[in-house]
Amino acid sequence: NDSLDLKNYPVAESKYVENEFSKGSFCDEAYERIYNANRRLCERLGVDEDKDVESIIGELLDVGRHLALKMYDYGAIFSGAQTQ
Repeated sequence: NDSLDLKNYPVAESKYVENEFSKGSFCDEAYERIYNANRRLCERLGVDEDKDVESIIGELLDVGRHLALKMYDYGAIFSGAQTQ
């Protein structure tokens, strides 16, 4: 998600990991659609920002993060890197 500066501080795995939010990527385009939908909703509601819309977006991001971390955990377990 571009939160690490892999260009100046590369790690061995960085040659395999892509920035999924780079321009034109699936995530970049999905975020653009989300942003545009949010702007349209706020325009229809006559507000600059709507706390319910922001809550929906935030909660969906939290669900995605939770699932991503669970998949990471499962990958570690099934790869044998972690035993229980």
